[in-house]
Amino acid sequence: MSAAAEGAAGDATHDLDERDGTIADAVDAIVPASVCRPANTGAVREMVRRTTAQGLALVASGRGRHLAIGAPPTKLDLLLRLDRLDEILEHHAADMTVSVAAGCTLAALDRVLAAAGQWLPLDPPAPDATTIGGLIAANLSGPLRASQGTVRDLLLGLRWVSPQGELVSAGGRVVKNVAGYDLPKVHVGALGTLGVLVEATFKVRPRPPCERALVLACDDAQSAVELALDARDAVEPAWLEVASAGVLAGVDAPFAVVVGWLGLEEEVADAERRVHSLAEAGRAVVVATRDDADAGALRERLAAFALEPAAAVLRVATLPDAVGSLLVEATRLAGEAGETLRCVAHAANGVARIAVREPRSVAALVAALRPRLEAAGGSLVVERTAASVKHELASLGGMFGDPGPGRTLMRRLKDAFDPQHTFAPGRFVAGI
Repeated sequence: MSAAAEGAAGDATHDLDERDGTIADAVDAIVPASVCRPANTGAVREMVRRTTAQGLALVASGRGRHLAIGAPPTKLDLLLRLDRLDEILEHHAADMTVSVAAGCTLAALDRVLAAAGQWLPLDPPAPDATTIGGLIAANLSGPLRASQGTVRDLLLGLRWVSPQGELVSAGGRVVKNVAGYDLPKVHVGALGTLGVLVEATFKVRPRPPCERALVLACDDAQSAVELALDARDAVEPAWLEVASAGVLAGVDAPFAVVVGWLGLEEEVADAERRVHSLAEAGRAVVVATRDDADAGALRERLAAFALEPAAAVLRVATLPDAVGSLLVEATRLAGEAGETLRCVAHAANGVARIAVREPRSVAALVAALRPRLEAAGGSLVVERTAASVKHELASLGGMFGDPGPGRTLMRRLKDAFDPQHTFAPGRFVAGI
């Protein structure tokens, strides 16, 4: 659709679908005055223009599955839901690119790409409720990040609406593009604080013919991480996870290492044999082998841990060989407070999620772990928790901790892209 046609479409008030906000629309317990579900990009532009002109603030959302990520907004007048913008706009299978509207779910996109033997190899939790806009805004990923990368690695181009209602395009719809500032990637993980995302273009990849996984039982976190890193170096798995007791059904051990592969049957079978050899050397016990659909379901279960029912889910990042000691320390601290933790770690890149059971334990664990991680160049983000707990964390660096010297640059970007702070004020790092 041309920009002129979009603007004309947005002039029709029925395309806005406006109503009063209710408690079901609340973002961190803050109820918006109104909710709007625009039917097209022109309607989005009209609503953003109106919001900015009135000096109001909005939060953009798809299906709302990941709105718990981020700090509470300092102001919320409008919840702008983009789930009606759900088209797959262009799929050039020969060029291996796809352009999709921000409200389309990842699961719907996957079904279309599968028919062409392709996929967008990003596996965040709840793909059937994760929209493309949410995927980008929250920088979501799953176990496949070990080999396939993250949103930044696959995003080619982006279109968003500015505070003045202008439609801004950056990047392109081809894999090769001209040199310059990579503006689309500025929006990745920015939680919608720089603009309302309406369309994205990705490079896609061939769908692998075979997926397989091995589950190995280990006695403790340190030995599990060491085995995982040995497996990484020996066979270059597609995904590599360490999970604590109770995360995976049928694993009766303190920790499990899950090694997954994608590729041709022959190369996957050879890698599997080599990991069996590591286990037979006395390092662990192989408790399960999963093929294709079962392996994919196991990977989805590990990705879904980010949505674990808990008082909070902490996302910590450190060096891969320090993950074991980190989990040991976190478990010790929790035990002293009468808390039992559950965790899943992306062993290949040092990112781990820790589910905290009791609300009273969250602030104490953040206070104990965050300084240690930041001193070593790592980080601790409180990825999900209740609004009441978020307010308790304000004196401990909030949801994100210390952004370091990047704080000034992030503030300058916010002021440049959104000078009136129309978009999700306060939701991002350092109150941005």
